[in-house]
Amino acid sequence: MTELGSGGALRVPRTRVVPLSAPPSSYTAAVERYLTGAGTAKSSARIYRISLTTWGWMLAGEPAPTGPARRGAKPPVFPVAAIDDPALPEVLAELAAARADEMDADTVNRELSIARKAIGWWQRQGWISGDPTIGIERRPAPPDRTKALAENQIAALWRLDVALRKKTFWKMLYESAARADEVLCLNVEDLYAQDKHGKITAKGGATE
Repeated sequence: MTELGSGGALRVPRTRVVPLSAPPSSYTAAVERYLTGAGTAKSSARIYRISLTTWGWMLAGEPAPTGPARRGAKPPVFPVAAIDDPALPEVLAELAAARADEMDADTVNRELSIARKAIGWWQRQGWISGDPTIGIERRPAPPDRTKALAENQIAALWRLDVALRKKTFWKMLYESAARADEVLCLNVEDLYAQDKHGKITAKGGATE
């Protein structure tokens, strides 16, 4: 139902998001719910947890500690609903830019991709409505001067006695030419095994 606002303009009431489940008590709890509920592989959970813990500081409006200061530092405790604070995007953009000046582009971009996937999942649960990372751009990585492997080297790689998941990861990188952080951020629900396709979050946050 629409209403007349000031000046006679039509105003559409904001849609109320009904949570699919009770919101977690804190951001940390929301991270754990995401890791278990989104089908994140156990082998990837550690990387995701570290990245989301780092972003926990920034989502609380604080710079994430680096180097020796990170050891033993206690992450801030805050409700996941605080992510919807209208003042957060501006603060977050400044904190993310400062972190990007201290860390390498690959790390910063991987953390951003993981944070966006978690935020999207929390939105789908109805725990938050906004995404404060909108407008934060991926950092350009330095040119890669690594030489491509020769065919005999590729063949030797496939013959290595390694875990199936690791070999699958290598195959996906080789056949898709996707970036490592894009493949690492894939969840089970993003994969279409029959068509050998996957849904990734590309540069700028677009889904491909």
